[in-house]
Amino acid sequence: MIYKKLEWIAMSSLLGIAAALALFSCDRAEDTSPAITETASNVWKFHAGTDSLWKSAAYSDTAWQEVATDKPLFGYSLKTEKGLGWYRKTITLSDDFYSAAVSKGGVILRIDSLAGADTLYVNGHLSGYFSFAKIVGNNFFGRRYFVPSAYLHKGDNLIALQFYDGFSPVGGGLLKGAQLTLSTAETADKLEIDVAVADSDYIFMAPHPLRITPSLANSNPWAVAGEWVVTITTDDYRPVKSDTVPVKVKAGKTAYATFEWKDPAPGFYRYTVQLLRNGKVEMEKKFNLGFEPEKISSPIDARDDFKAFWDNNLKELAKVKPEYKLTPKPEFSNADYTVYLVEMRSLGNKIVRGYYSKPTREGKFPVIVEYMGYGSSAYPPNTRWDGFAYYVPSIRGQALNRLTKEDDFWITIGLKDKEGYYYQGAFCDVVRAIDFVCSRPEVDAEKIAVRGGSQGGALSFVAAALDRRVKVATPNVPFLSDYRDYFKIVSWPRSDFDSYAKAHPDFDWEHVYSLLTYFDIKNLAQWITCPLWMAIGVQDETCPPHINFAAYNQVKSEKQWVASPKAGHNIPDAAIWKQEKAFIKEKLKLKN
Repeated sequence: MIYKKLEWIAMSSLLGIAAALALFSCDRAEDTSPAITETASNVWKFHAGTDSLWKSAAYSDTAWQEVATDKPLFGYSLKTEKGLGWYRKTITLSDDFYSAAVSKGGVILRIDSLAGADTLYVNGHLSGYFSFAKIVGNNFFGRRYFVPSAYLHKGDNLIALQFYDGFSPVGGGLLKGAQLTLSTAETADKLEIDVAVADSDYIFMAPHPLRITPSLANSNPWAVAGEWVVTITTDDYRPVKSDTVPVKVKAGKTAYATFEWKDPAPGFYRYTVQLLRNGKVEMEKKFNLGFEPEKISSPIDARDDFKAFWDNNLKELAKVKPEYKLTPKPEFSNADYTVYLVEMRSLGNKIVRGYYSKPTREGKFPVIVEYMGYGSSAYPPNTRWDGFAYYVPSIRGQALNRLTKEDDFWITIGLKDKEGYYYQGAFCDVVRAIDFVCSRPEVDAEKIAVRGGSQGGALSFVAAALDRRVKVATPNVPFLSDYRDYFKIVSWPRSDFDSYAKAHPDFDWEHVYSLLTYFDIKNLAQWITCPLWMAIGVQDETCPPHINFAAYNQVKSEKQWVASPKAGHNIPDAAIWKQEKAFIKEKLKLKN
């Protein structure tokens, strides 16, 4: 996944904002005067460690080290204390700026380029925080905090910034060029919209309608009026419904509205909730909801020779002697597990590799084979003792088998014919991984689980479909499914096929769709006989829930699914992974 660098908005605590509103009459007219901005110097005081006294304006920081944001902390030969540190500075507000801030009800404080998590105090008042839970991809983000005017003083104001970053190579804190600015707040800066969804996992079942309740919290010292506009499309952007209702909320109050949609067709839907003021979109929220996903219709489209094709591939794979080779990797090993680099031969006599964690204890152990995501870097298996052996294979061309960056468009390699298409060999590598763990004397071959996310989720489907030795499968956000619909819903991986088409004038979509039926996990899913558990992210824009269920719905064995309502392609919910491990142990008949 590629993540854009974003400026995240961390809303300050509403405690104190109500106090700020008490300074104003509730029937005040809206202040529409232009915003005023003041820029502070780039000089701060710094101290490593943490002490709650450091947020106070009464505390003396004269002994602190003076730093400027022309260079990071290490440029001053300074370090944090276990990732912890504080910055302090005093800014002087002009009389005009202070008066405007009072009239507007507050200011927006911006700090660009700050690494790590942080908490902001203005004159000792908690004014905002940014947690690691908001970080996606990297942690070098700007901050944007609303500070109510009740927290401000005429003249001097103390800004105290506590931060933590025990991971960043720059040591955390303000980065080179970081600037602090204050701007008088506009009406929209003191509005916050939220949307309550009537079903906790965002997936509704009949007879319940899809129901949402948007709310508008108004921290302005004046009333705000506008319109709610709720627009719904299918997951492939076909319009299905739109509603508009007026909204008016008094100063310091919150207004609510409820929108229902009865009896939609099974599937997933894109909601856009907008607040319009004076014909302009003031703010919006977008999210996906589902309805009866196990009734999504995506019929099997396997060709007549589908089974014969895979039977023959497995026969050809069996003719290839694996020639397993294990090389110890002491840098990954510990008292509980010895980790090995494993090499073996797969279909076409291709060498493929993986990492294996062998328990150091005596006995027979269940094993988890974990397949990796598309383009994932190689990583060693689990080495925290939990009773399992682990194997993380790399399929051909990827991770431990990756040759050059130019070969990274695996999904379009060999599109001329199903014989020689990339996933023909890759799916055989999946089965060869099962061959390997079954060859190990310390592995109980009757207790094999497969798991993985994204491409790894798809390969878990493949393993369970092609190999009866797999006793339980727990894929999450699976890839490689329902291509015709998939390519209508999200831009990638269709974009890779579009690029391929530009370079190959004889490219034909019908030929490609026909070829892909042989490698579509929804067609393979009908052969699964072991228990299967699937996790999805309802907001996933890489492997959307529609394609997850296209495969899941073809599984005829025991199965269950769980949804993380606000998650995209990565599911951070620890409770879900606890459910997964419990499912594996239950189906393998293991004691907790």
